[in-house]
Amino acid sequence: MQHVIQLLAALANGRARARFARIALAGEEGVAADPSADRLLRAAGVLEELPGGAVRIDEAALAALLARARAAAPARPAGKVDLLPRQRGRRLQLLQELAAAVLGEDERVAERELNARLSERVLDIPGVRRALVDEGIVAREVDGSAYWRSSAG
Repeated sequence: MQHVIQLLAALANGRARARFARIALAGEEGVAADPSADRLLRAAGVLEELPGGAVRIDEAALAALLARARAAAPARPAGKVDLLPRQRGRRLQLLQELAAAVLGEDERVAERELNARLSERVLDIPGVRRALVDEGIVAREVDGSAYWRSSAG
Protein backbone atom coordinates (compact mmCIF):
# COMPACT_ATOMS: atom_id res chain seq x y z
CA MET A 1 0.00 0.00 0.00
CA GLN A 2 2.97 2.28 0.53
CA HIS A 3 3.63 2.48 -3.23
CA VAL A 4 0.02 3.52 -3.83
CA ILE A 5 0.47 6.37 -1.37
CA GLN A 6 3.75 7.32 -3.00
CA LEU A 7 2.13 7.35 -6.45
CA LEU A 8 -0.70 9.56 -5.19
CA ALA A 9 1.86 11.86 -3.55
CA ALA A 10 3.74 12.08 -6.85
CA LEU A 11 0.56 12.85 -8.77
CA ALA A 12 -0.37 15.51 -6.22
CA ASN A 13 2.90 17.26 -7.05
CA GLY A 14 2.47 19.43 -10.16
CA ARG A 15 6.01 18.90 -11.45
CA ALA A 16 5.89 15.12 -10.96
CA ARG A 17 2.40 14.97 -12.48
CA ALA A 18 3.59 16.83 -15.60
CA ARG A 19 6.61 14.52 -15.80
CA PHE A 20 4.34 11.46 -15.51
CA ALA A 21 2.21 12.83 -18.36
CA ARG A 22 5.25 13.44 -20.59
CA ILE A 23 6.55 9.94 -19.95
CA ALA A 24 3.12 8.37 -20.51
CA LEU A 25 2.62 10.26 -23.78
CA ALA A 26 6.04 9.13 -25.03
CA GLY A 27 4.81 5.53 -24.99
CA GLU A 28 7.12 2.56 -25.45
CA GLU A 29 10.14 4.65 -26.43
CA GLY A 30 10.06 6.56 -23.17
CA VAL A 31 11.96 9.76 -22.47
CA ALA A 32 15.43 10.54 -21.21
CA ALA A 33 15.71 9.90 -17.50
CA ASP A 34 15.91 12.93 -15.24
CA PRO A 35 16.93 11.81 -11.73
CA SER A 36 15.58 14.94 -10.07
CA ALA A 37 12.24 15.03 -11.89
CA ASP A 38 11.80 11.25 -11.70
CA ARG A 39 12.50 10.93 -7.97
CA LEU A 40 8.88 10.68 -6.78
CA LEU A 41 7.81 8.41 -9.62
CA ARG A 42 10.75 6.10 -8.98
CA ALA A 43 9.86 5.94 -5.29
CA ALA A 44 6.35 4.88 -6.30
CA GLY A 45 7.84 2.11 -8.43
CA VAL A 46 6.04 3.08 -11.64
CA LEU A 47 9.04 3.79 -13.89
CA GLU A 48 10.83 1.20 -15.98
CA GLU A 49 14.46 1.75 -16.95
CA LEU A 50 15.19 1.38 -20.67
CA PRO A 51 18.53 0.88 -22.39
CA GLY A 52 20.25 4.13 -23.20
CA GLY A 53 19.13 5.97 -20.07
CA ALA A 54 15.45 6.38 -20.92
CA VAL A 55 12.44 5.65 -18.72
CA ARG A 56 8.84 4.72 -19.46
CA ILE A 57 5.76 4.00 -17.39
CA ASP A 58 5.83 0.44 -16.08
CA GLU A 59 2.34 -0.83 -16.99
CA ALA A 60 2.80 -4.03 -14.98
CA ALA A 61 3.76 -2.05 -11.90
CA LEU A 62 0.67 0.15 -12.27
CA ALA A 63 -1.53 -2.95 -12.64
CA ALA A 64 0.06 -4.46 -9.53
CA LEU A 65 -0.57 -1.24 -7.57
CA LEU A 66 -4.20 -1.28 -8.63
CA ALA A 67 -4.58 -4.92 -7.61
CA ARG A 68 -3.07 -4.23 -4.18
CA ALA A 69 -5.31 -1.19 -3.66
CA ARG A 70 -8.39 -3.21 -4.60
CA ALA A 71 -7.38 -6.00 -2.24
CA ALA A 72 -6.92 -3.51 0.60
CA ALA A 73 -10.28 -1.79 0.03
CA PRO A 74 -12.98 -2.76 2.51
CA ALA A 75 -15.51 -5.20 1.16
CA ARG A 76 -19.00 -3.98 0.36
CA PRO A 77 -21.48 -5.29 2.92
CA ALA A 78 -23.26 -8.27 1.39
CA GLY A 79 -26.72 -7.56 0.09
CA LYS A 80 -26.58 -3.78 0.38
CA VAL A 81 -27.17 -1.51 -2.60
CA ASP A 82 -24.08 0.61 -3.18
CA LEU A 83 -25.10 2.43 -6.38
CA LEU A 84 -28.44 3.13 -7.99
CA PRO A 85 -28.70 1.97 -11.62
CA ARG A 86 -28.24 4.68 -14.25
CA GLN A 87 -30.98 3.31 -16.49
CA ARG A 88 -34.16 5.01 -15.35
CA GLY A 89 -36.39 1.94 -15.64
CA ARG A 90 -34.08 -0.22 -13.53
CA ARG A 91 -33.53 2.64 -11.10
CA LEU A 92 -37.29 3.15 -10.61
CA GLN A 93 -37.84 -0.57 -10.14
CA LEU A 94 -35.16 -0.77 -7.45
CA LEU A 95 -36.46 2.35 -5.69
CA GLN A 96 -40.02 0.97 -5.70
CA GLU A 97 -38.77 -2.32 -4.26
CA LEU A 98 -36.85 -0.47 -1.55
CA ALA A 99 -39.85 1.68 -0.67
CA ALA A 100 -42.08 -1.40 -0.40
CA ALA A 101 -39.49 -3.11 1.80
CA VAL A 102 -39.06 -0.24 4.26
CA LEU A 103 -42.51 1.37 4.36
CA GLY A 104 -45.97 -0.12 4.71
CA GLU A 105 -48.66 1.17 2.34
CA ASP A 106 -50.30 3.54 4.85
CA GLU A 107 -47.35 3.97 7.18
CA ARG A 108 -45.84 7.35 8.10
CA VAL A 109 -42.42 7.33 9.73
CA ALA A 110 -39.98 9.92 11.01
CA GLU A 111 -36.81 10.58 9.02
CA ARG A 112 -34.70 8.90 11.70
CA GLU A 113 -36.78 5.71 11.42
CA LEU A 114 -36.67 5.75 7.62
CA ASN A 115 -32.88 6.17 7.79
CA ALA A 116 -32.59 3.21 10.16
CA ARG A 117 -34.65 1.03 7.84
CA LEU A 118 -32.73 2.12 4.75
CA SER A 119 -29.41 1.49 6.52
CA GLU A 120 -30.18 -2.23 6.49
CA ARG A 121 -30.42 -2.20 2.69
CA VAL A 122 -28.32 0.64 1.22
CA LEU A 123 -24.95 2.32 1.76
CA ASP A 124 -25.90 5.85 0.66
CA ILE A 125 -28.88 6.54 2.92
CA PRO A 126 -29.36 10.26 2.16
CA GLY A 127 -28.86 9.72 -1.57
CA VAL A 128 -31.42 6.93 -1.77
CA ARG A 129 -33.88 8.81 0.46
CA ARG A 130 -33.54 11.84 -1.82
CA ALA A 131 -34.02 9.67 -4.93
CA LEU A 132 -37.16 8.10 -3.43
CA VAL A 133 -38.63 11.57 -2.90
CA ASP A 134 -37.39 13.03 -6.21
CA GLU A 135 -38.93 10.14 -8.16
CA GLY A 136 -42.26 10.58 -6.36
CA ILE A 137 -42.14 7.10 -4.83
CA VAL A 138 -42.01 8.46 -1.29
CA ALA A 139 -43.60 11.71 -0.15
CA ARG A 140 -42.55 13.78 2.84
CA GLU A 141 -43.60 16.68 4.97
CA VAL A 142 -42.05 19.97 3.84
CA ASP A 143 -39.91 20.05 6.98
CA GLY A 144 -38.82 16.41 6.48
CA SER A 145 -40.42 15.30 9.74
CA ALA A 146 -42.38 12.41 8.21
CA TYR A 147 -42.15 10.15 5.16
CA TRP A 148 -44.68 7.80 3.55
CA ARG A 149 -45.18 5.88 0.30
CA SER A 150 -46.96 8.00 -2.26
CA SER A 151 -49.65 6.69 -4.54
CA ALA A 152 -46.97 6.37 -7.26
CA GLY A 153 -44.82 4.16 -4.99
